[in-house]
This record gives sequence, C-alpha cells and structure tokens, in this order.
Amino acid sequence: MSRSQWEQADLKAQCATIDNKTGVPHFWFQQTGSEGERVDVLVVRATFDFGFGGAVMKLAQNQQAIVLGDLFDGVKESEVMRAVVVDDGDLLPYKPGTDVIVTGSASAPDGIAAREWTVGIRVGMLKKVLRLHGPRQFRKHLLGWRLGTAQPVTTVALDYRLAYGGCIDIPPELTEDGDPDTVKHEGNPAGCGWLPGSAAYAHLPKRARAYVRETIGRIKELPAPQIEDPLQAVSSPYAGLLPQGFSAIARWWEPRVSLQGTYDAAWRATRYPLLPKEFDFRYFQCASAGLVATPHLKGDETVTLLGLLPERRDMTLPGWRIIAVATHASGEITVSLPLLDTLRFDLAREEASMVWRIHYNDDDPVVDVAIAATTQLIVRKGMAVGNAGATKGAL
Repeated sequence: MSRSQWEQADLKAQCATIDNKTGVPHFWFQQTGSEGERVDVLVVRATFDFGFGGAVMKLAQNQQAIVLGDLFDGVKESEVMRAVVVDDGDLLPYKPGTDVIVTGSASAPDGIAAREWTVGIRVGMLKKVLRLHGPRQFRKHLLGWRLGTAQPVTTVALDYRLAYGGCIDIPPELTEDGDPDTVKHEGNPAGCGWLPGSAAYAHLPKRARAYVRETIGRIKELPAPQIEDPLQAVSSPYAGLLPQGFSAIARWWEPRVSLQGTYDAAWRATRYPLLPKEFDFRYFQCASAGLVATPHLKGDETVTLLGLLPERRDMTLPGWRIIAVATHASGEITVSLPLLDTLRFDLAREEASMVWRIHYNDDDPVVDVAIAATTQLIVRKGMAVGNAGATKGAL
C-alpha cells in the first residue's frame, strides 16, 4: 500500500462505517497505544432486566447509553479527594479481566429495618460477601475509641463514602510548596472512620505535622464505616484495613494509581508523552478488590444477589456473544469476538449492563465493521476469539 493509499485508508478508519445489527448502543473511537501507535476501539453496551428464580435475563426496553467518561459525585474544588465514582467510563482501550460492579442502595431483608445484615454477590465462580450497618459512630473515651450501636435502617448506599477511609486537609500556608495537601487513606480518601497514624504524616513539615496532630486531638466523635468485611470488622479508627465495597474505585486510589507506572524526571526525559514502560493495563480495571474476573467472563454465568434487594435474587446472564466482522484497508476480513470486560448491576433499576470491547491496530486500518449478537455461538475455524487475531499485537 502506497503512502497516499494508506493515508486515505487511515482517514476512513477514523470515520469507519459501523453496521450495528445488535439493537444496542455502540461507540467507535481512537486511542493511543503503549508505544504511541493509534488504536481503534469498538465498544458495545447492552442492558438487561434482572431475572427471577434463575431465569435468563431479558433485553431491557430502555438501553443505557455508552458512558463517555467517569462520572463523579462530591467533586468540589476543595474536596476532589472526597469524590467517588458514580459510573465508570466506557472509553478505554483494554481491560485484562471483567469488572463486576454493583451500584445503588442495598435493601434490608424483606424491607424490614435492621441494624446490620450480610450482603453478597456471586457471578459464576466469582463471589464477594460484605456486612452492612446502619449509621454508627466511634466515640473517644479515656481508654481509647469505642464503637457505638448502629441505628436500624431499611437501606444502605453502596457508596465508598460509607466505607473505611478518609483524609485530613492541610492548609497551603503549612506546606513547603504553598499548595494545599492531604493526609489520606490511600485506598479510599472519600471514606469515613479512619485516622492516620504518625507514620502517615511523618514526611510533612513540622508545622503541618503539628496541625494534623492537633486536628486529630480535637476529634471526639467520628462516623464509623457502614460497609466492611465481615471477617475483618473495623473496631478502631486506627485499624489500618482496606476499604470494602461493590462500586467502582477512582483512578487516583490504590491499587489503581500504582499500576499506572512512574511519571518522574526519567520518564519525562526518555518516554514522554508515552506511557511509562511499567504501565500495567490492570490500571483500567475499576472494580473493587475481589470483583475482577480473570479470565474474562463468558456472559452466560449464573448470578446470585443476596441482601442487596428485599429478597434474594437468582438469575442467569443472557449468554450474548458479540461478533465483529471487520473489513480492513487491504481487503482482509477478520471475524472476532469482543471480550466482555464490564458487568454492572444497577439495584435501583434492577438492570444489568454488559460491555464488550475489541481494539484494532492501525497497521491495516479498519474501514467497515459489522456487529451482530448471538446466543448460539459456533466458533468456526479461523475465527479470532476476543482481541486475538484482530489486534495483531495491539497493546
């Protein structure tokens, strides 16, 4: 292919024709690969109604749209660290596993107010159990902190602001560079019930350290976490435990932030504007600990929701397979099966949305893609599964 032919094909790829026969939303976009190459990405999102008694989920009448970017709640100029992810964006190049996310509020069993109850989700072999509580507080006494009794409630929001964590803001006049700073729980700065040990702020200037100590000293009552691991209950603000939840975690929280690699002087001198060499694509996984399935889910797994709705709910994922038939600039045709990499359960709507994704390198640009869905998949000889074959080494 000559340079002019390649440039024409590349322009077509940026505006590739998508023939979507699935009846559900899709999005075609470009991103930059790890070595600066352009990557074309196709995302398909389908929404299904919850089932009953183990029944297969049915396609919902109203389809949720592709999410073009992370959506947050609590973002204020002075409180960015306290923001939580309401919905994670779909415009990513690749996830090495399937994120399982639950959003909304959990309902007490039978809708009867309770001080605490157990909740859980199982998708195939993947499962996670948590303990929810009504509002409760830590109170400071002569011999330390004591945890009070929870109030009875009928619902608890699956919100990381109700999980173990938190942060203390440091005024700019006390920092070395004159910018505001925070001492935070690295895994959940938006949370509650956490106080930092001295090691967490030992790096600060003397005046800032004194400010943090004085701030902690003035605290007599502290909201306690309402979401926790039943095997590791939070008994003190100094417990030093990992936060627990079912919803998405922010990109600047651990463990995600450490997976992006190091952006330092050496990176700027040798790699900028490319990603660091040690960048790990698990950075794009947003599910909480224990809710990332590797290898990817197939999409026909059985599902159990326990303590999340007024009654236990058993259902089966719809078994959809997305097929993408791509025509490349060279005339080559590739048939691929995009990977199911995101599964969201919306308790308020009683709906589950499934996101499939595939990416293509630009060495032979894609000019046309036909998308179809089937539940009776026969993998023919030569058909690429997931990104294999279609990507030709992308990412």
